[in-house]
Amino acid sequence: MLLHIGLHKTGTRFLQREVFAQLDPERYRYNPEPLASALRQAVRHPGDAACAARLREAVAAWRGSGDGRTLVLSEPHISGDMYSSHCDYAENLALMRELFPEARVLFFVRKQADWLQSAYRQHLAKGKPVPIEVFLNFYDGAFRPRVARQVYGARNVEALTLRFLAIYRAYAEAFGEAAVYLLRQEDLRARPEAVKALVAHALGQRALPEPPRRRGHNRSYSALAIHLFHPTVLRRYPPPGPAAARGRRIPQRLNDALAPLRRLRRALIQHAFDRVLYYDWDLLARHGMREQIEAHYAAENAELERIAHRQLARVGEGEPASAQGA
Repeated sequence: MLLHIGLHKTGTRFLQREVFAQLDPERYRYNPEPLASALRQAVRHPGDAACAARLREAVAAWRGSGDGRTLVLSEPHISGDMYSSHCDYAENLALMRELFPEARVLFFVRKQADWLQSAYRQHLAKGKPVPIEVFLNFYDGAFRPRVARQVYGARNVEALTLRFLAIYRAYAEAFGEAAVYLLRQEDLRARPEAVKALVAHALGQRALPEPPRRRGHNRSYSALAIHLFHPTVLRRYPPPGPAAARGRRIPQRLNDALAPLRRLRRALIQHAFDRVLYYDWDLLARHGMREQIEAHYAAENAELERIAHRQLARVGEGEPASAQGA
């Protein structure tokens, strides 16, 4: 079987729509229900015994069904909570190793600065708009540990505690290096055919199926759209204290009433404004944030690139595809 564990914001739509959904249904079973739903709930609530029990039951039912097709599961939450530096990845890993010891694991990463900026733009689509400095806990010229999951009423992350390399190493140790495929979004853009060949290798195929047509994927909000439709991102905030950590929360009834307006705004940005005028710039350029992030992760990114390119070269040298497994 193949287990795609994320990360979020690393070509998941491409994999799910243009690869997994196009596989031969006589040979592969992609995210079957109720297994996929049970998996999603278990990895979104690590440590929840009831969710884990439901997943174990779903896996047992699948294995007892007699379905001999190759199982393909894709759920980026397996790698952990993206807003908490994937701190819970180890709990999900233990559950995946228990239930799918034979799995081949597909793990996509990207450079941390670009991933953080993409995560911020995703947050704006659904959460309270705050400056990127607040989202990344950047105050007085430095990145700081977060004081709570929400500050000033918005989700936030720690920019300098991401665990991309640690997640890969943990899965490589648990499943074996040969069973864990590390890919980078940068290579998907620069060397798409080589990356597709490695994904095909993980699936036990010589090549990926051709999608019926090239599908467009929703781009992140452009910087211009962010500033026009979310003007509060221009506000200045001091380092958060206890009061800021509590934040001002909209009453649930009002929040529910505003939800259709937020969806309308999101559709207007993605399907109207940004399609007509997409003007973007690097939101991390301010205050030298990008330079600080890239310097912090320079050694880790060099190692991730080395591992990923070694794997791409392995397939390019003609190593036979892995035997297809149930």
